[in-house]
Amino acid sequence: MFGGISARRRGLILVFIATILWSSAGFFARLVDHLDAWTMLCGRAFFGGMFMLAAAVFEWRRGALGPHFGLGPLAPLLIATSAIAVSAYVAALKTTTVAEVMVIYATLPFVAAGLAFLVGGERTTRRTLIAAGIGFAGVLTMVASAVGTGRLIGEIFSFGMTVGFALMIVLQRRHPGMSMTSINAFGALAAAGVSFNFSPHPALTPFDLIVLAIFGLMTVCVAFCLFMEGAKHIPAAEAGLISMLDVVLGPLWVLLAFGEKPGPMAIVGGALVIGALIWRLAPDIGSARNGFAVRGNQP
Repeated sequence: MFGGISARRRGLILVFIATILWSSAGFFARLVDHLDAWTMLCGRAFFGGMFMLAAAVFEWRRGALGPHFGLGPLAPLLIATSAIAVSAYVAALKTTTVAEVMVIYATLPFVAAGLAFLVGGERTTRRTLIAAGIGFAGVLTMVASAVGTGRLIGEIFSFGMTVGFALMIVLQRRHPGMSMTSINAFGALAAAGVSFNFSPHPALTPFDLIVLAIFGLMTVCVAFCLFMEGAKHIPAAEAGLISMLDVVLGPLWVLLAFGEKPGPMAIVGGALVIGALIWRLAPDIGSARNGFAVRGNQP
């Protein structure tokens, strides 16, 4: 357990930096948008997986992962789910706007709550159900505007990615001894291996390789490690609220750099989702500030 203002400030800074790095995913994807989805996925997943594996080895050498490298009986399922979610993320970025991907992904807490009920019978609060309804209304508003535009497939990929990550959260909570660092490392490498087989293997320039390497390092490895470390020092509700900046920052970077506009319905849908999340987290943040206590790592 951590206490004191210095630890809290450190946690806030780390989570904020992690959120900024995660929000850069769309920017990096647009930098190499000339590549096909399989090649982009292979490059990001390979570099990200290798960097994440190095982080897992470092944790293992410190004795933090236990004798089985932080894996357990559900590891194959979680690794497969991670690989599918990572793949769907890149596919979504290739087939719809960054804003729509981020808005749909912002419903992750609500999707996780629903899966927790289906998998383990976990009950949720009325406030969460109301917020989930408002959030999904925002997503439906955005999806309805995409019908007939060719972006609907990207929104389907986005939702599939969200379900995949939500399932990982639920399963990891039921088996907390497993390391998400190891799981995500092997999941990314599995995604890289599959996508390599489907890639047309275009000639990559040094610029392409550098962007893909930074894309994988920052958004797969560094952001995850910083968030996990920072979330040890602040309440989960505050970490979740800060991470919601991803929904705003992700579209902002591609708007400034590439002129990619989110569209009016994406803005309306995003406002509904963000509003629902803030309303849901407000009581938790208030109680956490009145009596600060660490509530564990954010998934």
